[in-house]
Amino acid sequence: MKAAIINLGSQYTHVIWRTMRDLGVEAAIHDVSASSEILDFFDTYILSGGPGSAHQDKYPSAERLIKNTASQKSQKPILGICLGQQLVAHVLGGKVERGKSAEYGTSTIEVDEEGALFSGVPKKFTAWVSHFDEVKKMPDGFIRLAHSDTCEIESMQHEKLPIYCTQFHPEVWHTENGEKILQNFVEACGK
Repeated sequence: MKAAIINLGSQYTHVIWRTMRDLGVEAAIHDVSASSEILDFFDTYILSGGPGSAHQDKYPSAERLIKNTASQKSQKPILGICLGQQLVAHVLGGKVERGKSAEYGTSTIEVDEEGALFSGVPKKFTAWVSHFDEVKKMPDGFIRLAHSDTCEIESMQHEKLPIYCTQFHPEVWHTENGEKILQNFVEACGK
């Protein structure tokens, strides 16, 4: 399996790359302006976090990938992390706004539905969060997988399409079971 990590400006993008390599996935980091010719070579996509805004900034390659999977033009799985989750929600008609308070540090995540990402993960765990905006309303067809005291939608996935998202950062060492969550995504890509 070959994964393209679309760098939306996260300071953790290289950590995603390293974790994917540790899981046996051939991975490469690409800019948000990467062409279709380059990205179509990959089997799956990970949209990193970043300091930007899903509804104010433009991320052409990431937006195209989301639309292609949502329209079933492509069946290639997508994992959106932090800004990646917000971008998925925004592009597909959800609502992204400022959260009650900016989050930076650890938070207790509570799993509501196991979905594809939380198999073998405790119902409560500590994760690293770093964001101002958050998904306030999921797009049609999505289910909430997890929440926290400060963020109602810490994780979501589409009911039928291979689109998975987390608001928190599973790639950083501060997140308990983070590698397991990413491994679950990798396994979901193979199904």
